[in-house]
Amino acid sequence: MGLAQSLWIGSADGPERDNIAIGAAVSRSAAAWPDAEAVVFACQPEIEEVRWTFRDLDAQSSRLAHALIGAGYKPGERIAIWAPNHPNWILLEYAIAKAGMVIVAINPLYRAAELQYALAVSDVAAIFHADTVGGDPMRATIDAAASGTPLLRGIYSLSGDLDDLLANAPDSGALPQVDPADLFMIQYTSGTTGVPKAAWLPHGSIATISARTYERWGFGAGDRVCHGFPMFHVGGSGNSTPGSLIVGATTLPIHIFRAGEALDILEQERCTGFIGVPSMLTAIMEEGTLQSRDLSALKRIVVGGASVPSPFLKRCEDMFGVEMLNGYGQTESCGVSASVRPGDDADKKIATSGVALPGVSLKVVDSAGRVQPCGVPGELCADGPGKMLRYGDSEATRQAFDADGWLKTGDIATMDADGYVAIVGRLKEMIIRGGENLYPAEIEAYLIEHPDIAEAAVIGLPDGKYGEEMCAVLRPSHPDHADADTIRAWCRDRVSRWKVPRYIAFVDTLPATPSGKIKKHELIPEMQAHFDLSPEQ
Repeated sequence: MGLAQSLWIGSADGPERDNIAIGAAVSRSAAAWPDAEAVVFACQPEIEEVRWTFRDLDAQSSRLAHALIGAGYKPGERIAIWAPNHPNWILLEYAIAKAGMVIVAINPLYRAAELQYALAVSDVAAIFHADTVGGDPMRATIDAAASGTPLLRGIYSLSGDLDDLLANAPDSGALPQVDPADLFMIQYTSGTTGVPKAAWLPHGSIATISARTYERWGFGAGDRVCHGFPMFHVGGSGNSTPGSLIVGATTLPIHIFRAGEALDILEQERCTGFIGVPSMLTAIMEEGTLQSRDLSALKRIVVGGASVPSPFLKRCEDMFGVEMLNGYGQTESCGVSASVRPGDDADKKIATSGVALPGVSLKVVDSAGRVQPCGVPGELCADGPGKMLRYGDSEATRQAFDADGWLKTGDIATMDADGYVAIVGRLKEMIIRGGENLYPAEIEAYLIEHPDIAEAAVIGLPDGKYGEEMCAVLRPSHPDHADADTIRAWCRDRVSRWKVPRYIAFVDTLPATPSGKIKKHELIPEMQAHFDLSPEQ
């Protein structure tokens, strides 16, 4: 018998082996699969090829942990990594974990003021940085930011300085005891609605969720999983890297995503899985060589990190010819809370983001916190092993949890009688037009079914009569695309008239976070100016 209300209580927690400190997980995997490849960087001209076994990874990360302790850093101190994906990013992640210190993952595209904020909010003691990103010297930016970060006492390059630390480190010695409940990582949220918040994620939560995510997706020992998530994103260092580690799979991260190099990795390294965001798959499909590649080893693709409309999933299945999976999660829930399963019915895989991971509880509530009937939209809340400890800011933390301690995701969702959730949109992005609630994700899904539309973002703009009017910002799939009136007429044949966008604008690119989420808060003032609307109109 199916659910009547949108409340899914997670099963009793999974295997105790999941609740483990990350450093201990590295050593356990080295004992289980010592000679299997753990980390591979290949087919990327900017990065020297690396092939580390689990034994290599365990030994090198322990040595670097000793080096950090020898340099005077103490358990609990915060060590920032400010770099694109790199083998030493992963080495540092596990070394910091073994030393009982805390990783602070920072977007390498930050400018001085953003970097200063990230370092200061998390009380960073040391930072490891790439030499350059996009041609910009990163050390100069750190120097500009350092005046506002009084606790910062160590600045190291990810290559030369780290190599020197390793060269002078002892080979053995006792490392601190680290509890699964200890803080492992501080991840900054995507910042699609404002200033990024610092989410505190413990060891056991990252280990549990990443392991159960990879098992849900059918990955295990012997699999070779390429991922495009940046390591400063929870999808990279919080899910893909430790997920592969714990189940015994090989992780093949992409240094900086380029469609051609991603295809090279998938083909030449005989990858069995790929994990990325929708924009990455779009770029691969548009790259031009997909059909000529030998991807016969590939058995499934997982897409996440942003809203995934059903027409997009159908197109991917047609183009790649493999099973497509998608899931739902956020930084505050260690990356993944729900996902479809391999072999799920097609309608579940296409129309939903799946069912909760083992041990995870989900509910859909109204504005008063009452659980909604199945099929009725409301705010999705989560509880269970993946829940963050807190934000760095106390008031933001208070607002993030309900009275019973459930994490309020800020996402609007529905839950069906089988417990499968479908994301309707962001609570803050919901458009209220003349008293009607309009959900951007629903409209976006219709819009990208049009053959001339590659990407769509729906936002609300001020309107004196209705309060808000809907605006669709579209990236066309080719130059000779349909005009706005034609798009509106096409919509009127498919949706209720009040769901047809009043305003339509065409753009070359949509602003997005590294995880592929569109920065709608940046589009609103841009479109107000474009259509000559005042905020009060």
